[in-house]
Amino acid sequence: MSIVLISTPSRSFGAGSPDSGPSLKQLISYVDASSQLKHGPNVSTSLPSLSEASNDSESVIPYECVSIATKPEPIPSSADSTCVFGDKGATRTILLFGDSQAQMWVPAFNVAGTILKWKIVFIAKDGCGPWISPVTSSPGSSACNQWVHSEIALADQLKPQVVMPVGLSLSTLSNDQYPTTDQFVSEVQSMIHGIEPSHAKILLLQEIPQFYSYFTSATPEGCLTIHSSTIRNCELTVKQIKTIETTVGLKAVATKDGLSTVPTRELFCGSVRCDVFVDSPGESHLIYQDWAHMNATYSKWIGRALAQILAKYLPTS
Repeated sequence: MSIVLISTPSRSFGAGSPDSGPSLKQLISYVDASSQLKHGPNVSTSLPSLSEASNDSESVIPYECVSIATKPEPIPSSADSTCVFGDKGATRTILLFGDSQAQMWVPAFNVAGTILKWKIVFIAKDGCGPWISPVTSSPGSSACNQWVHSEIALADQLKPQVVMPVGLSLSTLSNDQYPTTDQFVSEVQSMIHGIEPSHAKILLLQEIPQFYSYFTSATPEGCLTIHSSTIRNCELTVKQIKTIETTVGLKAVATKDGLSTVPTRELFCGSVRCDVFVDSPGESHLIYQDWAHMNATYSKWIGRALAQILAKYLPTS
Protein backbone atom coordinates (compact mmCIF):
# COMPACT_ATOMS: atom_id res chain seq x y z
CA MET A 1 0.00 0.00 0.00
CA SER A 2 1.13 3.67 -0.38
CA ILE A 3 0.51 7.00 1.37
CA VAL A 4 1.46 10.37 -0.18
CA LEU A 5 1.96 13.34 2.16
CA ILE A 6 2.63 17.04 1.45
CA SER A 7 4.24 19.41 4.08
CA THR A 8 7.43 21.06 5.65
CA PRO A 9 10.92 20.04 7.07
CA SER A 10 11.82 18.75 10.60
CA ARG A 11 13.80 16.34 12.96
CA SER A 12 14.94 12.74 12.38
CA PHE A 13 12.42 10.11 13.33
CA GLY A 14 13.88 7.14 11.49
CA ALA A 15 11.99 4.15 10.23
CA GLY A 16 8.46 3.41 11.30
CA SER A 17 8.41 1.70 14.72
CA PRO A 18 5.14 -0.20 15.11
CA ASP A 19 5.78 -1.21 18.73
CA SER A 20 7.09 2.12 20.02
CA GLY A 21 3.76 3.66 21.03
CA PRO A 22 0.48 2.77 22.71
CA SER A 23 -2.49 1.10 21.09
CA LEU A 24 -5.49 3.29 20.31
CA LYS A 25 -7.37 1.98 23.35
CA GLN A 26 -4.38 2.66 25.60
CA LEU A 27 -3.79 6.13 24.19
CA ILE A 28 -7.42 7.16 24.56
CA SER A 29 -7.33 6.08 28.22
CA TYR A 30 -4.09 8.05 28.79
CA VAL A 31 -5.47 11.14 27.03
CA ASP A 32 -8.74 11.05 28.94
CA ALA A 33 -7.02 10.59 32.32
CA SER A 34 -4.51 13.36 31.56
CA SER A 35 -7.28 15.79 30.62
CA GLN A 36 -8.60 15.46 34.17
CA LEU A 37 -5.28 16.17 35.92
CA LYS A 38 -4.82 19.46 37.74
CA HIS A 39 -1.02 19.40 37.86
CA GLY A 40 1.44 19.41 35.00
CA PRO A 41 4.43 17.10 34.40
CA ASN A 42 8.07 17.59 35.29
CA VAL A 43 8.91 19.50 32.10
CA SER A 44 12.64 18.86 32.49
CA THR A 45 12.18 15.09 32.19
CA SER A 46 9.16 14.95 29.87
CA LEU A 47 9.37 13.58 26.31
CA PRO A 48 10.54 15.88 24.84
CA SER A 49 11.60 18.21 27.66
CA LEU A 50 10.06 21.67 27.55
CA SER A 51 13.41 23.22 26.56
CA GLU A 52 13.68 20.81 23.60
CA ALA A 53 10.07 20.89 22.44
CA SER A 54 10.30 24.00 20.25
CA ASN A 55 13.06 22.37 18.17
CA ASP A 56 11.52 18.92 18.11
CA SER A 57 10.65 18.48 14.44
CA GLU A 58 11.64 16.00 11.75
CA SER A 59 14.68 16.81 9.59
CA VAL A 60 14.87 13.73 7.36
CA ILE A 61 12.38 15.03 4.83
CA PRO A 62 14.31 15.67 1.60
CA TYR A 63 14.53 19.43 1.04
CA GLU A 64 13.04 19.20 -2.44
CA CYS A 65 9.80 17.76 -1.00
CA VAL A 66 8.96 21.02 0.78
CA SER A 67 8.73 24.47 -0.76
CA ILE A 68 9.43 27.52 1.40
CA ALA A 69 9.69 30.02 -1.45
CA THR A 70 7.10 32.76 -2.04
CA LYS A 71 7.72 32.64 -5.77
CA PRO A 72 6.21 29.97 -8.02
CA GLU A 73 8.28 26.80 -8.32
CA PRO A 74 7.57 23.25 -9.53
CA ILE A 75 7.02 20.29 -7.23
CA PRO A 76 9.77 17.65 -7.55
CA SER A 77 9.37 15.44 -10.61
CA SER A 78 10.64 12.49 -8.56
CA ALA A 79 8.18 12.92 -5.66
CA ASP A 80 6.93 9.35 -6.02
CA SER A 81 10.44 8.01 -5.33
CA THR A 82 12.11 10.81 -3.33
CA CYS A 83 9.33 11.91 -0.95
CA VAL A 84 8.37 8.45 0.29
CA PHE A 85 7.77 7.16 3.84
CA GLY A 86 5.98 4.26 5.51
CA ASP A 87 6.25 0.97 3.62
CA LYS A 88 8.31 2.12 0.64
CA GLY A 89 7.78 -1.16 -1.19
CA ALA A 90 3.99 -1.10 -0.89
CA THR A 91 1.72 -1.07 -3.92
CA ARG A 92 -1.04 1.21 -2.54
CA THR A 93 -0.64 4.93 -1.93
CA ILE A 94 -2.20 7.74 0.12
CA LEU A 95 -1.44 11.29 -1.01
CA LEU A 96 -1.46 13.70 1.94
CA PHE A 97 -0.68 17.31 1.02
CA GLY A 98 -0.87 20.82 2.47
CA ASP A 99 1.25 23.01 4.71
CA SER A 100 3.14 22.55 8.01
CA GLN A 101 0.01 20.93 9.48
CA ALA A 102 0.63 18.02 7.11
CA GLN A 103 4.34 18.05 7.96
CA MET A 104 3.79 17.51 11.67
CA TRP A 105 1.93 14.27 10.89
CA VAL A 106 4.83 12.71 8.96
CA PRO A 107 6.35 10.76 11.91
CA ALA A 108 2.91 9.33 12.76
CA PHE A 109 2.13 8.43 9.15
CA ASN A 110 5.59 6.93 8.75
CA VAL A 111 4.79 4.48 11.56
CA ALA A 112 1.19 3.94 10.42
CA GLY A 113 2.26 3.30 6.84
CA THR A 114 4.78 0.71 8.02
CA ILE A 115 2.15 -1.08 10.12
CA LEU A 116 -0.59 -0.98 7.49
CA LYS A 117 1.76 -1.63 4.54
CA TRP A 118 0.98 1.61 2.71
CA LYS A 119 3.54 3.79 0.99
CA ILE A 120 3.61 7.45 2.07
CA VAL A 121 4.62 10.06 -0.51
CA PHE A 122 4.95 13.49 1.10
CA ILE A 123 5.28 16.99 -0.42
CA ALA A 124 4.16 20.43 0.80
CA LYS A 125 4.51 24.19 0.66
CA ASP A 126 5.12 26.01 3.95
CA GLY A 127 2.27 28.37 4.83
CA CYS A 128 0.25 27.21 1.84
CA GLY A 129 -2.96 25.45 2.79
CA PRO A 130 -4.27 22.96 0.21
CA TRP A 131 -7.15 25.20 -0.83
CA ILE A 132 -7.51 27.14 -4.07
CA SER A 133 -7.74 30.83 -3.21
CA PRO A 134 -9.75 33.15 -5.49
CA VAL A 135 -7.09 35.84 -4.86
CA THR A 136 -4.01 35.95 -7.08
CA SER A 137 -2.73 39.47 -6.38
CA SER A 138 -1.61 39.16 -2.73
CA PRO A 139 2.04 38.26 -1.98
CA GLY A 140 2.60 34.52 -2.29
CA SER A 141 -1.01 33.80 -3.30
CA SER A 142 -0.22 33.08 -6.93
CA ALA A 143 2.71 30.85 -5.96
CA CYS A 144 0.50 29.02 -3.48
CA ASN A 145 -2.26 28.42 -5.99
CA GLN A 146 0.25 27.19 -8.57
CA TRP A 147 1.63 24.73 -5.99
CA VAL A 148 -1.86 23.44 -5.11
CA HIS A 149 -2.66 22.94 -8.79
CA SER A 150 0.62 21.02 -9.11
CA GLU A 151 -0.38 18.83 -6.16
CA ILE A 152 -3.68 18.10 -7.87
CA ALA A 153 -1.81 17.22 -11.06
CA LEU A 154 0.44 14.89 -9.02
CA ALA A 155 -2.63 13.10 -7.68
CA ASP A 156 -3.85 12.58 -11.24
CA GLN A 157 -0.41 11.34 -12.28
CA LEU A 158 0.19 8.95 -9.35
CA LYS A 159 -3.40 7.68 -9.10
CA PRO A 160 -3.13 7.10 -5.33
CA GLN A 161 -5.84 5.09 -3.66
CA VAL A 162 -6.31 7.82 -1.01
CA VAL A 163 -5.71 11.59 -0.91
CA MET A 164 -5.59 13.54 2.38
CA PRO A 165 -5.37 17.36 2.16
CA VAL A 166 -4.27 18.88 5.49
CA GLY A 167 -3.79 22.58 6.23
CA LEU A 168 -4.11 25.44 8.64
CA SER A 169 -3.84 28.58 6.54
CA LEU A 170 -6.90 30.48 5.35
CA SER A 171 -6.04 32.71 2.39
CA THR A 172 -7.12 36.32 2.78
CA LEU A 173 -9.47 37.82 0.22
CA SER A 174 -8.83 40.96 -1.86
CA ASN A 175 -10.14 43.11 1.00
CA ASP A 176 -7.58 41.53 3.39
CA GLN A 177 -10.37 39.77 5.27
CA TYR A 178 -10.56 36.04 5.86
CA PRO A 179 -13.24 34.19 3.90
CA THR A 180 -16.63 33.42 5.32
CA THR A 181 -17.47 29.78 5.93
CA ASP A 182 -19.26 29.60 2.57
CA GLN A 183 -16.29 31.17 0.77
CA PHE A 184 -13.84 28.80 2.46
CA VAL A 185 -16.03 25.82 1.63
CA SER A 186 -15.95 26.95 -2.01
CA GLU A 187 -12.13 27.12 -1.91
CA VAL A 188 -11.88 23.59 -0.50
CA GLN A 189 -14.44 22.21 -2.93
CA SER A 190 -12.47 23.66 -5.87
CA MET A 191 -9.46 21.65 -4.70
CA ILE A 192 -11.52 18.50 -4.08
CA HIS A 193 -13.21 18.67 -7.47
CA GLY A 194 -9.77 18.99 -9.05
CA ILE A 195 -8.71 15.74 -7.36
CA GLU A 196 -11.80 13.76 -8.36
CA PRO A 197 -10.46 12.73 -11.83
CA SER A 198 -7.73 10.74 -10.03
CA HIS A 199 -10.54 8.50 -8.64
CA ALA A 200 -8.80 8.51 -5.24
CA LYS A 201 -10.76 8.28 -2.02
CA ILE A 202 -10.57 11.70 -0.34
CA LEU A 203 -10.20 11.72 3.44
CA LEU A 204 -10.21 14.82 5.65
CA LEU A 205 -8.31 14.96 8.93
CA GLN A 206 -9.57 16.63 12.10
CA GLU A 207 -7.45 19.57 13.22
CA ILE A 208 -5.42 19.32 16.41
CA PRO A 209 -6.36 21.87 19.12
CA GLN A 210 -4.59 25.17 18.35
CA PHE A 211 -3.93 28.08 20.68
CA TYR A 212 -5.51 30.91 18.69
CA SER A 213 -5.30 34.35 20.32
CA TYR A 214 -9.10 34.59 20.54
CA PHE A 215 -9.05 31.51 22.82
CA THR A 216 -6.10 32.40 25.03
CA SER A 217 -3.07 34.69 25.21
CA ALA A 218 -0.94 31.72 26.33
CA THR A 219 1.05 29.24 24.26
CA PRO A 220 1.59 25.67 25.44
CA GLU A 221 5.28 26.38 26.13
CA GLY A 222 4.66 29.63 27.98
CA CYS A 223 1.74 28.22 29.89
CA LEU A 224 3.60 25.10 31.02
CA THR A 225 6.46 27.31 32.20
CA ILE A 226 4.18 29.48 34.34
CA HIS A 227 1.33 27.16 35.30
CA SER A 228 2.84 23.70 35.73
CA SER A 229 1.03 23.35 39.06
CA THR A 230 -2.34 24.50 37.66
CA ILE A 231 -2.42 22.76 34.30
CA ARG A 232 -6.03 23.58 33.45
CA ASN A 233 -4.93 27.16 32.76
CA CYS A 234 -3.04 25.68 29.79
CA GLU A 235 -5.81 23.63 28.23
CA LEU A 236 -8.49 24.31 25.64
CA THR A 237 -11.94 22.77 25.68
CA VAL A 238 -13.47 20.56 23.01
CA LYS A 239 -16.26 23.14 22.74
CA GLN A 240 -13.70 25.84 21.86
CA ILE A 241 -11.86 23.92 19.18
CA LYS A 242 -15.07 22.96 17.43
CA THR A 243 -15.46 26.67 16.57
CA ILE A 244 -12.12 26.97 14.69
CA GLU A 245 -12.85 28.35 11.21
CA THR A 246 -11.14 25.57 9.29
CA THR A 247 -12.80 22.96 11.52
CA VAL A 248 -16.23 24.43 10.78
CA GLY A 249 -15.46 24.77 7.07
CA LEU A 250 -14.07 21.27 6.61
CA LYS A 251 -17.03 19.78 8.46
CA ALA A 252 -19.32 21.63 6.04
CA VAL A 253 -17.32 20.34 3.05
CA ALA A 254 -17.51 16.76 4.35
CA THR A 255 -21.28 17.08 4.67
CA LYS A 256 -21.76 18.69 1.24
CA ASP A 257 -19.50 16.26 -0.63
CA GLY A 258 -20.15 13.11 1.40
CA LEU A 259 -16.53 12.78 2.54
CA SER A 260 -15.20 10.96 5.59
CA THR A 261 -13.31 12.81 8.34
CA VAL A 262 -10.69 10.80 10.23
CA PRO A 263 -11.45 11.34 13.96
CA THR A 264 -7.97 12.17 15.24
CA ARG A 265 -9.23 14.53 17.96
CA GLU A 266 -9.34 11.60 20.38
CA LEU A 267 -5.53 11.49 20.19
CA PHE A 268 -5.41 14.91 21.89
CA CYS A 269 -8.66 15.49 23.80
CA GLY A 270 -10.74 13.86 26.49
CA SER A 271 -14.50 14.24 26.57
CA VAL A 272 -14.35 17.88 27.71
CA ARG A 273 -10.77 19.17 27.75
CA CYS A 274 -7.79 18.90 25.41
CA ASP A 275 -4.33 18.03 26.72
CA VAL A 276 -0.99 19.80 26.44
CA PHE A 277 0.72 16.68 27.75
CA VAL A 278 -0.22 13.00 28.08
CA ASP A 279 0.88 10.84 31.00
CA SER A 280 1.54 7.17 30.36
CA PRO A 281 3.09 4.60 32.71
CA GLY A 282 6.51 5.89 33.72
CA GLU A 283 6.66 8.92 31.41
CA SER A 284 4.99 12.17 30.40
CA HIS A 285 4.68 13.22 26.75
CA LEU A 286 4.46 16.88 25.77
CA ILE A 287 2.22 17.32 22.73
CA TYR A 288 3.17 20.68 21.23
CA GLN A 289 6.11 22.16 19.39
CA ASP A 290 4.43 25.57 19.28
CA TRP A 291 0.90 27.02 19.43
CA ALA A 292 -0.37 25.11 16.39
CA HIS A 293 1.88 22.06 15.83
CA MET A 294 2.57 18.87 17.71
CA ASN A 295 6.21 17.90 18.12
CA ALA A 296 7.82 15.02 16.24
CA THR A 297 8.31 12.88 19.36
CA TYR A 298 4.59 12.87 20.14
CA SER A 299 3.70 12.42 16.46
CA LYS A 300 5.83 9.28 16.23
CA TRP A 301 4.54 7.97 19.60
CA ILE A 302 0.90 8.07 18.40
CA GLY A 303 1.67 6.35 15.08
CA ARG A 304 0.41 2.94 16.20
CA ALA A 305 -2.88 4.46 17.41
CA LEU A 306 -3.21 6.44 14.16
CA ALA A 307 -2.78 3.20 12.19
CA GLN A 308 -5.74 1.67 14.04
CA ILE A 309 -7.90 4.70 13.24
CA LEU A 310 -6.85 4.87 9.57
CA ALA A 311 -7.47 1.16 9.05
CA LYS A 312 -11.20 1.83 9.37
CA TYR A 313 -11.16 4.35 6.50
CA LEU A 314 -8.66 2.94 4.01
CA PRO A 315 -9.90 0.85 1.07
CA THR A 316 -9.21 -2.85 1.43
CA SER A 317 -8.74 -3.57 -2.24
